[in-house]
Amino acid sequence: MTIKAQTYTFTCRFTSEARLPGYLGSTLRGALGWALKKTSCALRRQQCADCLLREQCAYAWIFETERYRTGDGRAVNARPHPFVLQPGENTAGGKKAGDKLVFSLLLLDRANELLPQIVYAVRLMGESGIGAGRRHTMGRFTLEQVTASGQSVYSGKNRVLRTPETPGCIQLTRHDDTDISLIKVELLTPLRLKQNNRLNLRLPFHVLVRACLRRIASLEEAYGGGEPPLDYRGLVNRAKQVRTPKENIHWQPLFRWSNRQKQKISLAGLAGSALYQGDLAEFMPLFRYCQQVNIGKQTVFGLGKIEVMEQASQQT
Repeated sequence: MTIKAQTYTFTCRFTSEARLPGYLGSTLRGALGWALKKTSCALRRQQCADCLLREQCAYAWIFETERYRTGDGRAVNARPHPFVLQPGENTAGGKKAGDKLVFSLLLLDRANELLPQIVYAVRLMGESGIGAGRRHTMGRFTLEQVTASGQSVYSGKNRVLRTPETPGCIQLTRHDDTDISLIKVELLTPLRLKQNNRLNLRLPFHVLVRACLRRIASLEEAYGGGEPPLDYRGLVNRAKQVRTPKENIHWQPLFRWSNRQKQKISLAGLAGSALYQGDLAEFMPLFRYCQQVNIGKQTVFGLGKIEVMEQASQQT
């Protein structure tokens, strides 16, 4: 099963000073949602859940994926958001006019067709500004370039948008790996996993595998050919046999400000790395998939980004 997927990298340049939070993912997600709604919404006072135009609206299709009911009362299940935001590196703290801002968006399925609206929304974000002091003209930037697979698809100079020459995709590959007995998993951004309605504070291998299976199943059901025919119970049971010879996992505090709720919201999660040892070959396709789409909660903010590396057995 294959899902159309493409990562677009946005290169921007600040035109005024900026004060950015410690983690920019939530700020970018909020600013993009605001700008996309401003440019897409035709019925300003209409709630998205009741709007007849929601299926044709870029904002509603990308952001308003929560459970709602149709006009005849039928319940429509929520689907995962069709994007993953990666806020980039060195994006925290004070910035000067002329400094760069680089971030990426992985777009899934039909979201790729809405790239023109997204590019326009990012330009609007720059005109309004991001971070603290926006009302005082801080945090403003211009969009210089958008690239995909190393190719330029948009230039801020001529404002011409091109379709990527090589469309990307994501798919669950066949299990062709052999003799993989030791891997290292790094949590590049905080990982939030819930079990029994409580956040996990440790990361045994079977918990990691469960998170990957949930992410894959939900994306494939929403944007692929349906839930993949995986041996879910068997994979989890075999994952429980995998040892953790070394673990450096800790809790990383992180907060965002919610304009809707007018309060701080926790984005804290697991950080660090762990070594896992056992018969690991059959799990590698799951990890390759999830390295691209993140796992856990709040992936739209860029949380749950993992990197999985095969290790030589003598490194235990």
